[in-house]
Amino acid sequence: MAGSDLDAELRRAANETAESILDAARGDSERVASQSERAIEGRRRELMERKEAEYGADARRAIAAERHAAMRAVLMARTTLVDRVLERARGLLPEAAMDERYLEALGAELAEAWMFVEGDDAVVRCSPVLEPAVRKALSDRPRVRVEPDEEMGTGFIVVGAGGSVVVDGQLEARIGRLASTLAIEIHARLKEL
Repeated sequence: MAGSDLDAELRRAANETAESILDAARGDSERVASQSERAIEGRRRELMERKEAEYGADARRAIAAERHAAMRAVLMARTTLVDRVLERARGLLPEAAMDERYLEALGAELAEAWMFVEGDDAVVRCSPVLEPAVRKALSDRPRVRVEPDEEMGTGFIVVGAGGSVVVDGQLEARIGRLASTLAIEIHARLKEL
């Protein structure tokens, strides 16, 4: 083989080797680029999912906080309404204490209170306006003292002998004892509206 043929053959072999190396490098480069794109896309997807989860959690917390605030506002409004209703009821007590139905039931109320005190040596305190009705209701118990008291609200208080037992039959005290039950009833009626 002549020198020029050898030279041409070496060039052709070098070119084929170089082309083969370049093809392999291109393939490696494309594979690395493809893997990088997939890795970048995977990281982007992970980041988006994490951000969506964070934003979703923030949104759920904000919605829950708003619901809580709304429920609190409704509860406060209802509580205010219950307070107003009970205050209005307390304002009507003096009138109710002089109502014919209350005065007719007063004897039974006193008899029920009497079950908690021993003997007839008791004291019944009431407002001066209610004194005649209380005396009439207790006419069969002559040893019971009836003491009118300007400071008394509506109703009566029975104090057992020696002050060991006190039965509070004041209408204000009754409303106080029934306040939670009345509040539940008022709330139930509000839901019906």
